[in-house]
Amino acid sequence: MLSCSENKNEFEQYSEFEQKAMLQFKDKGYEKALSNFEKAIDLKPKENVSVYFYAAASALKAGDIDKAKELLIASIHNTNASKNYFLNFDEFDSFRNEKLFSEIENDYQSHISEFYKNLEYPEIYHEVDSLVKLDQEIRSNGMEPKEMVKIDSLNINRLIEITKKYGWQNRGWLILWHQRNTYGQDNYVWNFFKPYIDEQIQKGNIKKSFWTIFEEERSIIKNKEQVYGLYHNQFDQFPVKDIENIDKRRIENGLPPLWYMEKVYEITVPVEYKKLE
Repeated sequence: MLSCSENKNEFEQYSEFEQKAMLQFKDKGYEKALSNFEKAIDLKPKENVSVYFYAAASALKAGDIDKAKELLIASIHNTNASKNYFLNFDEFDSFRNEKLFSEIENDYQSHISEFYKNLEYPEIYHEVDSLVKLDQEIRSNGMEPKEMVKIDSLNINRLIEITKKYGWQNRGWLILWHQRNTYGQDNYVWNFFKPYIDEQIQKGNIKKSFWTIFEEERSIIKNKEQVYGLYHNQFDQFPVKDIENIDKRRIENGLPPLWYMEKVYEITVPVEYKKLE
């Protein structure tokens, strides 16, 4: 069972369609997968480029070239799909000789322009991008920790200001992630973001799983164990607490069960793991 909610908000419906589609894709039921991917896209057209790409791959494998092209163009217009991802998505490898790929590649910049044209606050989008780029630059250039803390503080302060005025910006996630060492503490960052994000989750504007990676990180630092099994390549180093109930915890917090991750993404699950019936 992938969902136990009877009164699902749009994000919960979105996740259910996406997960059904991924299982169908894995089982080579491409027409059914395409149908469910499109249902997810209809609910949240700006949410996830991967859903568009898997939908396009489903269309290609089902022989619908026109639908694949439509989905790929829509992925750029709605999610700013990176050209690098488009060129390297491995499910497209068998179809790279199809004309649609060269056509889209040649027109990529005009499709990106369409994305920016449709933004409500393009200047804010660009500013958050700049904050994220600065965040990455200071980490790749070997900046002194003291200076890094200073810039992280400036970045998070600006993100708070932006969020208050324009709402949560998905691209700002990395800036918040770099505050994870104090997650759960009584400070101005979490006193703002925790209730704000919680409210948005309740309203169905942000996924229920938003905090799981923060909680996982805190558990690893404090207890050397995982709560949700998000670090699936580190089960030996950081075992899952109460493994019998991991799927229950995952589903309650908006994550698919571990068996789904094993089937769809071919992760290796802990030997003591048992599928929730």
